[in-house]
Amino acid sequence: MVRTLLQEAAMDIAYCSVVKDGDQMFVAMPENQTVEFYQYLRGYGLCFPIDCRGFCEDNVFSFPEGENIERLNAIVGKFPLN
Repeated sequence: MVRTLLQEAAMDIAYCSVVKDGDQMFVAMPENQTVEFYQYLRGYGLCFPIDCRGFCEDNVFSFPEGENIERLNAIVGKFPLN
């Protein structure tokens, strides 16, 4: 039970955060906000695949190495999660 709660808390922190894994950058988003986040990012002209990487029902947006991480952090940081 405690482990599940800690995992959920870690995912809440990771939502709307740009995380690097090797050459790629990822942003996890709760399933119920995937469409809004997709439309929000497309409004900035970003191109990206969406897939599931073991985050249960959450979706992961991935960005290539060449994407400007400062710009991406600024854009993602302004998305209203609530």
